[in-house]
Amino acid sequence: MRSPLGIPIARIFGIEIRVQLGWAFVLSMVAFIAVGQLNAVDPSLEDAVAWLLGGIVAFGFFISSVSHDLAHAVVARRRGIDVKSIAVSFFGGATPMDPSSPDPGDDAAIAASGPLASLAIGALCFAAMAGLVAATNEFTAAAGVLAVLVFLNLVLGLVNLVPAYPLDGGRIVRDLAWRRSGSERSGWRAAWRSGRFTGLVVIGIGAVFLVSQGDMTGAFIALTGWFFILSSNSVRDRIRLDDLVGTHVVRDAMEDAPATVHPGLTVDTFAAQLLDGESPMTAVPVVEGASIVGIIGIAQIRRIRRSEWPNTRVADVMAKPPKLTFLAPTEPLRQALERIYKAGIDGLPVMEEGHLLGVLTKRGIGRFVHERSEQAKEPVPQDPTPPTP
Repeated sequence: MRSPLGIPIARIFGIEIRVQLGWAFVLSMVAFIAVGQLNAVDPSLEDAVAWLLGGIVAFGFFISSVSHDLAHAVVARRRGIDVKSIAVSFFGGATPMDPSSPDPGDDAAIAASGPLASLAIGALCFAAMAGLVAATNEFTAAAGVLAVLVFLNLVLGLVNLVPAYPLDGGRIVRDLAWRRSGSERSGWRAAWRSGRFTGLVVIGIGAVFLVSQGDMTGAFIALTGWFFILSSNSVRDRIRLDDLVGTHVVRDAMEDAPATVHPGLTVDTFAAQLLDGESPMTAVPVVEGASIVGIIGIAQIRRIRRSEWPNTRVADVMAKPPKLTFLAPTEPLRQALERIYKAGIDGLPVMEEGHLLGVLTKRGIGRFVHERSEQAKEPVPQDPTPPTP
């Protein structure tokens, strides 16, 4: 069963590298564009040679993207963050597995490391291209390969410095404002404002291109700006969520005394109950002996055909370490929610002194937030003094 966070393909410096199948399409497009550029440089190139060089460009871009995300992970480790795996993203941006730090200064360094690595790779490719042109006194197809890689790495580095979350630049804006004010909420507000402003500027640039040039380039630029605005709106929603969650802890929103399942069970024994919406549980701990070995939720169940339920064991689809971690009942609720989303699962077990107390799920947090928002709408009584008995 393929993980929503990607397929593991390698391990570098002890860090597992994961990629999604969508990379096949991205690299195909990169190779296609590179072939067109190389044919423009040298029209005499044979098709087979052009496509071979295009494949080299695509592979080089993939290595650059891996280096971008690996730089985040390496700097995070040096700042004391345990990073076991990363998910290579398309042209940068945040993924659920991105390493982060609770210290805004360290987190800004982690965010900046990716774009700086891309720009450094671009500079190396440019130096190699300049050396090759100087040695041959002509701009060959090989120099064209390096030129395309220079361009792609510049795009990868500079675009990620745009101050709009989820790009690294938006994260840096948040961290700098957070460090200056001492408030993470102020940091997120700065990221929201900068992302919205950037989106409006990019839409304006796209509109100018569309009117002056009359081609689709302006439309694509404007669409990118609209994406930045939507992302900034998600940051605004996060701020509102933080306001509702406040200082509450995991114990306030967790499901108490959860049912458990054995890893040897087949999913048909409980899947329908999880999916019918009537059960309060959306994630069930998997217990073998006295140990919790995994957790299975509706996300895993929905990826299995109903006809395969009787033949699929819990152990085959459950979330296991490193995605499976344990929450403490006194852990801040907002922090726990981030851990759940980073893991890409429906919930996490809540443990205290080795005993299972409950499960914190996305649905449980949503219900808790809804109740809090409804309470916030209630009018404050004129006389809050409780009645005397």
